[in-house]
Amino acid sequence: MILFRKVMRLTDPTDQSSAKKVYPQITYRYSKAATLGECAKEISGNSGVSEGETISVLKDFRSLLKKTLLGGRAVNIEGLGYFYLSARSKGTETMEEFTSVNIDGLRICFRANNDIRLHTGTTTRTDGLAFKDVDRVNKLGEDSGDGEGGGEVIDPME
Repeated sequence: MILFRKVMRLTDPTDQSSAKKVYPQITYRYSKAATLGECAKEISGNSGVSEGETISVLKDFRSLLKKTLLGGRAVNIEGLGYFYLSARSKGTETMEEFTSVNIDGLRICFRANNDIRLHTGTTTRTDGLAFKDVDRVNKLGEDSGDGEGGGEVIDPME
């Protein structure tokens, strides 16, 4: 189940006078991130490779990914996706003013391959994808026996 909140945003972020609409924002506040150990255990159970060897390979991949990206290359893992760097800066008024000194950070970006990309069309929903509005769940949990929420506290983790 994928938890989301509703947030108001400008329809055009570059125009402060544009209309606002409600959009979903995925939230992980009520869930715990999967760990390297959990992933390794799952992979080892499916592949027959030991959990320790799987952890070692995943750690080696992490180191190689960083080294390759910092070496100026993107990384395309077939069936998984494309890793690349994105630079962050405050920008300058002219092209001539901008130098590498203006770059104040890097981010690792990822673009999923079509094999694992998620779509909310009917095929994904029939595969068991479900969305739950966290604010609605929390609201129902706050109701105190007035017939709407039955006084039952709903755990958004379930």
